[in-house]
Amino acid sequence: MGRLKAAFLSHATPEDKVGHISIHPGEGCELTVGFFISAAALSTAETVAYTVALRALGSERALRHAYVTSYSAALVPTLFDQMLQEQEQEQEQEQEQEQEQEDGGRNRRRPDEVNP
Repeated sequence: MGRLKAAFLSHATPEDKVGHISIHPGEGCELTVGFFISAAALSTAETVAYTVALRALGSERALRHAYVTSYSAALVPTLFDQMLQEQEQEQEQEQEQEQEQEDGGRNRRRPDEVNP
């Protein structure tokens, strides 16, 4: 399996941000290839994994008759939590800005409460 990992990994560019690849045998001649990719969006990670897999399948002699049957991506829980927190913070900032515009840029808080 080490040679297969190296084969797939050799078709990833630095821009693809592939951290590592795992390969697990399935039934018959099936393989599950896992790509660990650092991407801002799930769709980007899926596209990178699919593209790298196609490059490998099209270039590696041992994979000449192989094909992709499906692909999908999953978020790492910590990353997902972080993304949710960032969204919430952005929404809070937008709401504060809207409130300031409605108040004409003034607020009714003491100076020490404005920027804790």
